[in-house]
Amino acid sequence: MSSSFLTIQQESSDPADEASSSSDAEGSDSNCEESLESLVDESKEEMDGDEVNIGELLDSFESRGFGPLLLIPALISISPLGTIPGMSIVTGSLIFVIATQMIFRSDHPWIPKRLEEISFSRERYDKTIDKMTPWIKWIDHWVCDRWGFMTVGPMHYVVAAVMILLSLTYYPLAVVPFGVLLPGTAMAFFALGITMRDGYLVTLGLVAACGAAYGMLALWPF
Repeated sequence: MSSSFLTIQQESSDPADEASSSSDAEGSDSNCEESLESLVDESKEEMDGDEVNIGELLDSFESRGFGPLLLIPALISISPLGTIPGMSIVTGSLIFVIATQMIFRSDHPWIPKRLEEISFSRERYDKTIDKMTPWIKWIDHWVCDRWGFMTVGPMHYVVAAVMILLSLTYYPLAVVPFGVLLPGTAMAFFALGITMRDGYLVTLGLVAACGAAYGMLALWPF
């Protein structure tokens, strides 16, 4: 009899637990309007042909604001595509142009035509996305709409200014293998934080930017 009573009690408590966990899950999901994986998948679907150029990648995100436009060159700079000779200069230039326009709140960021026409093979692009997909899925578990004060108001201009300064380091570091990894990581934090409205990631970007600055000052030979 006692065992039957315990069974009934457990069964009656399960729906409440499930409802509670369900509401918690919904609450956490409601803070994340769109996942990074969905953004990347949409961009990948819009690409056609054997070649992918920078202009096409940027056009696929143009309606989503500055965040994704900055995220593309930031991710490229720390991905296997960043090892292509000269790619660090290209991505640094893109970030400089876009971040500068952030300060003036331009609704339609302008990109030099010469940078837009730079291309690489579709096969290499697909392989890079496939290699990064597990990391993108992992990142999605930790990204949410939080610490909004770090992504709007005065911080909007602070982040833009820091990204401009970091983009300038891409030029001297282009001659160093994986030299832009640390500033590129800071850029990725900033861009992802802006895209997903996650002020916590913006804060991590500031920490990484300080690390990049310290590293350059400590290792600079002159």
